[in-house]
Amino acid sequence: VFVGPTPEQRELFGDKARARAHAGKNRAPVLSGTDGETDLAGVKAFFAKHGKSGIVIKAIAGGGGRGMRIVTAEGDIADAFTRATSEAKAAFGNGDLYAERLIAKARHIEVQIVGDGEGGIVALGERECTIQRRSQKIVELAPSPNLADDMRRKIVESAVTMAKAVNYRSLGTFEFLVDDAAKDSFCFIEANPRLQVEHTVTEEVWGVDLVKAQLR
Repeated sequence: VFVGPTPEQRELFGDKARARAHAGKNRAPVLSGTDGETDLAGVKAFFAKHGKSGIVIKAIAGGGGRGMRIVTAEGDIADAFTRATSEAKAAFGNGDLYAERLIAKARHIEVQIVGDGEGGIVALGERECTIQRRSQKIVELAPSPNLADDMRRKIVESAVTMAKAVNYRSLGTFEFLVDDAAKDSFCFIEANPRLQVEHTVTEEVWGVDLVKAQLR
């Protein structure tokens, strides 16, 4: 038996464009973005429409801040696109990109999910990972400080709903951005269908051995 999410779940959430579409189908808010993979012309068109506060060019595959560039000026798009696709191809073997609207003042919240593969889903709270350098997480806090209870409930419910829709199996982390400049505004950005290195933060707070839970 393979320990982890099913191949189908890994393919779904490993493709950020498909994950965004899945979130939309399950009424989870998502940022304005291109419709899946896009080329340079598509990014420029998206910037013209949504680039008032900037955009983020992201790799369809992978994560960890690689293949990702923030663009706040139209003249920087071409160089950012070239660098992002080159980095994504080298890191993940896939240079496909998409673009999203930039939230200039965002908090990064992730929800730890455990699923039994038959529709049983448990959310072991959330972690805050807003403090980052070059889109790499530096500090993880659980639970998130200063997150309103209503906002916490909505974010966790969104994660659980998306996981239940595919009978999620094993461990997964569903990630969201909270817009500090807009009241009660949050959106889904991606899901990691695996055990993450920061799982120990949740283990310390909840008293649950996540590796043991994954094996069980």
